[in-house]
Amino acid sequence: MCRVVFQFRLWRFPISVHFSHLIVSGLIAWSFAQAPRTSGGGWPDSVLAQPGDPRHSQTVLLVVLLWMAMISLSVLVHELGHATVARSFGYPAHIQLIGLGGQTWAEGGEGMPWHQDVLHTLAGPAAGLALGVTAGLGLLGWNAVGEAPALVSYTLHNLFYANLAWTALNLMPLASLDGGRIASAVLTRLFGRSGFLSAQILSLLLALGFFIAALMAKDFLLLALVFLLGTRTYSNLAGWYRGELPRGQSSHPLVAQVEQAEQAFRDGKLDEAERAGRGLVGPEAPPMVRSRANLLLGWVLLKRGQGREALARFHEVRDRELPPHALAAALSLSGDEVRALPLWAQAAQQSGNEVILHEFAGALIRAGREADARRLVGVRMELAWASAERVYYVRGEYEQAAQMAEAAFREEPSFSSAYDAACAYSRAKQPVAAMRMLALASQNGFRDAAKAEADPDLQGMRELPEFREWMEGIKGP
Repeated sequence: MCRVVFQFRLWRFPISVHFSHLIVSGLIAWSFAQAPRTSGGGWPDSVLAQPGDPRHSQTVLLVVLLWMAMISLSVLVHELGHATVARSFGYPAHIQLIGLGGQTWAEGGEGMPWHQDVLHTLAGPAAGLALGVTAGLGLLGWNAVGEAPALVSYTLHNLFYANLAWTALNLMPLASLDGGRIASAVLTRLFGRSGFLSAQILSLLLALGFFIAALMAKDFLLLALVFLLGTRTYSNLAGWYRGELPRGQSSHPLVAQVEQAEQAFRDGKLDEAERAGRGLVGPEAPPMVRSRANLLLGWVLLKRGQGREALARFHEVRDRELPPHALAAALSLSGDEVRALPLWAQAAQQSGNEVILHEFAGALIRAGREADARRLVGVRMELAWASAERVYYVRGEYEQAAQMAEAAFREEPSFSSAYDAACAYSRAKQPVAAMRMLALASQNGFRDAAKAEADPDLQGMRELPEFREWMEGIKGP
């Protein structure tokens, strides 16, 4: 149910549509097409109320497709509100349409200050309200100059009322809804952990009230929705009593330690980050802290080129979404390009990042799919070959790394790609090929004799007369 059906980009935001969204929106749309109606109404009621009408089946299909489109558009606009504000605060975001609603994932958003979190959360309902008001004004304006066609009137009318109703519901302080997130953020800011608990109790009482109302009205769709919201509230309460929530607050003494370890990683202090992270994955740490520490250790291990070890850490992360490029990099470093490629494709689509694009192209090259790499929009093949070379080098496959670097040189001659190829050939114990590439490096401008003298990759070359002669040549007079 969580399979991605298709992906696209809208402005700067990658968007994924999941199979579950199509199913749920289709079921809701079908309920509108089957609702009891009177034949005295306008279109489509006049047709839907008469199963014998030859237009009945076509009208049912059209109404279902219209409602699916209206639901998807409303969810997308809502999530674009979240994503736009998140990006304005410096957090790249991507959007998923999944299940009944959507999700906006902001990279690094866990550390968002509370007031930014509130504004980011409010932006979703505000965007939905704007869509509804726009639809309502559009219908009024159309009717002011002439009666709107039945199809247009039906669509704009329902977009108006559906978005106003959803905005009102979504702002209620129920867990899983934006109102619940805002209530938790504000009350936690004002009263600490007790404020978070108060927000969950309020959510539980409201859910109970809705549940009773849904029972009395025999509204089974509302019953199911309230049950899901109540389940989330129960999960939050359980997390509070375990000392894991609210996140981002000093609710557990180890939270501050994992935040310090994450900062050390961002500062490039890998040893310090690793030592701190390893001290936070024991049974005494709450699950949320262990997950953050394992995610941190996975990134550290990726930086060190240890793909299998990074994968093991990532598999211990339980309560947060893993960036697809992290898993893809770990799989590529482990030599599993078959499983890595779909993740690289997803990461390139979601991020729009040039580095990730070329890592994807490099993975395609390593998988023997150079032609597919060349077809990628925006790819520079010399960078794709260089990306392929780096992973081969880290994996200790030096001959393949040298071939990739040499291919990068053929694509666009530069002393750096020639020098990288020479180093890899040296590691592969192919001195003749290494000297050939060193000669090309110097011909293309390489003059860093100190680097070549100290480079451990060229250790096996230093006793060769050809290497000493080459060194003299790049030192100059």
